[in-house]
Formats: sequence, structure tokens, C-alpha cells
Amino acid sequence: MVKKSTLNENKMAARIREREDNPIYRHKMIKEILHMYSDEIRKAVLNGERVQITGVGTIIPEVKVHKGSYNMPVCNKTEGNPPPYGRIKISDNWSMREAMNRKIKQNIKNGIYGLKNLLFTKPDFEFLKETGYIPEDAELPEEE
Repeated sequence: MVKKSTLNENKMAARIREREDNPIYRHKMIKEILHMYSDEIRKAVLNGERVQITGVGTIIPEVKVHKGSYNMPVCNKTEGNPPPYGRIKISDNWSMREAMNRKIKQNIKNGIYGLKNLLFTKPDFEFLKETGYIPEDAELPEEE
């Protein structure tokens, strides 16, 4: 399995440092600000606050209690069944979703089948070929 690159604070700071509209901020300063930002997001989520990331979407913390369905038992302390737990739900921003959809359609026209670093899976690629979205002679690049 190929490990995909993840954008972390260090890589993000390097990208911001190289932007044309960044005349003065050093990599270290940018990285420290990004670290503080992500730390505040973490603290907010742990306190049950929703976090809106402008232009991307909202991180929504949720508290769940297993109420028993299908083959899973109801939460109870004495029999060691699943306790209450927290999870994170992410609600995407409408404009971000639309921008991604436009980018995918544009990429398909240019012979890129998905997003730059996230291509369609083989079954999705084959389905899109069958439905006419992708030319029948197109090939999905092999993962390295």
C-alpha cells in the first residue's frame, strides 16, 4: 500500500512562506502560528465547541451513547459494554464542495482522473468509463 503525503504544519508553513503575498514572515514564525491555531482547535473540540474553518467547513464534536442496535449490546458499565464515547463530525462548506466538484470535472477534461493527489479508485474509474464521463481508451495511472 502506498503511503500518501499529508499536509502538516511544517509543509503548510513552507507553502505560505513561498507565497508571493508573504513578504516578511519567516518559516519558523508561520509554523509557530499554525501550531497555536491547531492547538486552539484541539482545545475547542475537547471542550465541545464547534470550530468553523473559513472556506472549508465546520468540525463538530459529538458525544454518543451506545443504545444497542443490530448485534451490539446496550451500553452498560457492569458487563463492560461500550461506554459513552466522543467522535468528530465534519460538515463541509457548500462553496468548498462546489469548488472541488468543478475541479474534478475540469481535471477529467484534462485527463486527470480525480484530484491531483487523489485519483479515482479502479472500480469508480471503470464505472465512469462505462457511463461515458471518461473516454473508453483512458488509462488510470498505476500507483507507485
